Amino acid sequence: MKKQLINASAAACIALAGFAMPASAEIPVTINAGAGYWFFDREFDGAELDDTATPFVSAEWAFNDNWAAEILYADAETNIEGGPDTDVSTWQLGVLYYAGSYIGEGMRLRPYAVLGGGEIDIDAGSFDTVETIGNAGVGVRWMLSQRVGLRLESRAVYSFDESETDILTSAGINFYMGQVDPDAPPPPGDEDGDGVTDDRDRCPGTPAGTRVDADGCPLPVAKVASVKLKVNFGFDSTKVQEQYFSDLAELAEFLKRFSELQVDVEGHTDSTGPEDYNMGLSQRRAEAVVNYLVTQHGIDASRLEAKGYGETAPVASNDTEAGRAENRRVMATLEVEYED
Repeated sequence: MKKQLINASAAACIALAGFAMPASAEIPVTINAGAGYWFFDREFDGAELDDTATPFVSAEWAFNDNWAAEILYADAETNIEGGPDTDVSTWQLGVLYYAGSYIGEGMRLRPYAVLGGGEIDIDAGSFDTVETIGNAGVGVRWMLSQRVGLRLESRAVYSFDESETDILTSAGINFYMGQVDPDAPPPPGDEDGDGVTDDRDRCPGTPAGTRVDADGCPLPVAKVASVKLKVNFGFDSTKVQEQYFSDLAELAEFLKRFSELQVDVEGHTDSTGPEDYNMGLSQRRAEAVVNYLVTQHGIDASRLEAKGYGETAPVASNDTEAGRAENRRVMATLEVEYED
């Protein structure tokens, strides 16, 4: 049966690549084993092939620190929706490109990309299809030591015969059988714990918790500045009273300091009188404050927008004179984050 030939071929390749060779041989091979999960995007006579978990094994031959060749084999049991049990096996040859950086003494994070091809065999008993595939994916390997690591990966598997793309994700453990230097100096440490290794850290001794740039130097500290304006008005009045001039000057200085800010100036009234009249009165009060900031402090009028809310947003009870006085107001609140 064709499937048996494929399985035997894949098993033989893996054995030759490393399983049959003891670690003492110091060959540049990494053995990987773990579990994966298939996400299938294909149908057979209108019935979907169920997604399923699968074990996998692979072997890599390293050409240098960045490039390696890999052979991978996976074999899983699944079902066709409403149909028979189905065996899905695949062998794939690929080329891997590794990048990486040290993240602590003895530990190394190695993201990689993989590109390759092979075959997938879907055997449902009544039929057996063998398809030529291409694959491409990305992953990351976390080297816990010079020999042992963990790996996470996701690769797209495209069938040239059926024009379908399945996804195979996997997680596993790996063992490097190549030569290591026991006398090699340890990878660069990170004495101040800022995430930048000591060999690249231009600002050593950064206090714990400090945000740093790629050189390990502190980033500017974000601060928040705010100002709040409240101007009250007399009954049925739009006159800005002198007692609020200093508050308006403070707001103007804030606007000059942060010249990109836009401001909503909100006008309000108490509930005395018709609602339509109060809406217009609140708009005129907001415009009076805007006009004061423009004429007395030179603030660009395009940065200020007067908005009247009438009697719709009281801050106190309109049943008392004191409460109505609180509601006859213009408000503006500004807050901005900036860096030293």
